[in-house]
Amino acid sequence: MELKHLLTLLAVVEEGSFSAAADALRTVQSNVSVQVRRLESELGVPLVVRSRQGAVPTEAGRFVLDRARRIRRELELIGEDLAALAGLRLGRATVGVVGTASRWLVPALVTQLRDEAPGVRLRISEGASERLMGDVVAGELAQAVVTEPVRDERLEALHLLDETLVGLAPAGFVTGHDGLALAEVARLPLILPLSGNPLRDEIESAARSVGVELDVRIEVEGIRLIAELVAAGTGTAILPETALPPQLDGLVRFEIPDLPPRRLALVWDRRTPRSRADEVTRAAVLGIVARQRRDG
Repeated sequence: MELKHLLTLLAVVEEGSFSAAADALRTVQSNVSVQVRRLESELGVPLVVRSRQGAVPTEAGRFVLDRARRIRRELELIGEDLAALAGLRLGRATVGVVGTASRWLVPALVTQLRDEAPGVRLRISEGASERLMGDVVAGELAQAVVTEPVRDERLEALHLLDETLVGLAPAGFVTGHDGLALAEVARLPLILPLSGNPLRDEIESAARSVGVELDVRIEVEGIRLIAELVAAGTGTAILPETALPPQLDGLVRFEIPDLPPRRLALVWDRRTPRSRADEVTRAAVLGIVARQRRDG
């Protein structure tokens, strides 16, 4: 098995077709086909099938692709780590951040790396915890800040902090209340993330535990948009306190004492090595979280 065969297979799947892979590799399509056939012949199984959707990996192909991505990443790490050893603070780092934590974490992370490791090229992905954890397992991300629990045995998890969940309402919705029980909040018109979102699942689980059903009027995919809709007077929201907008003009924040906090963790794949740039990023994330815990 030759390295070029694996890299060609990766190009075919990531580019979506044999012709696009040929363009990316600066070769001809027939050469790409030959490389893939040789790899399939050596392994004794088909790895890619052509369909209307393009080049699609088979079950065996997905297994080989997973290993090939790790091999490619090891090759990338050689140059990055040598540069780091020379004191150049270079390299590529990837990190995922769940949407509710990105407001306070991402700007601080970018600023700190710009000041302390300006040679690090950083790619940040924001998304739901399940997708981010899947990207870590697939090798697309070196690490990610997600919500617990983390049940995938391939992932290591380091608990970071607990986020208090609070209510956010237009002025007048909850006038005179320092706090509301979840049963009272359930009677308000709510704006929440889509069903299946971890935050939505946690809130609904807490509601079931006290025997109430939430009055969800609007479902929104983006956390930031929820606060804007509340500001427009369309309903009430439940959000992590750290995800609230810095300016609450015209809005009321209130406690929900019987709503448990959500837990954030940093996860990484125990099977995948991290570059020195990823380690620098990890240290920065932990430092920012420590300050958040202290100041919060």
